[in-house]
Amino acid sequence: MRIARAVLAVFIVLQLADGLITFAAVQIFGPAAEGNPILVAWIAVVGPAVTLVLAKGVSCALAVLLYSAGRFKTLSALTAVMLVGAIGPWLSVLTSIP
Repeated sequence: MRIARAVLAVFIVLQLADGLITFAAVQIFGPAAEGNPILVAWIAVVGPAVTLVLAKGVSCALAVLLYSAGRFKTLSALTAVMLVGAIGPWLSVLTSIP
């Protein structure tokens, strides 16, 4: 149970990091910096801050639901996907900027 709680905490931290990095990228490069077309549309309607807070809030709430339902392997897999599919690419982009 302790490992599952740690995975949930890591997932939430990664969501927060992705939200902050995405917000900064949208401020610098515009909405095209976001890869999700649904979020791009919402950014155009309500702005990046509201869109990202809501999107990351929903993600975290669903992660808590998975944790509560005992779906620890699913939560672990999503955490790994988040690390490789969201944070990893952002770190790659940010470290390549001179």
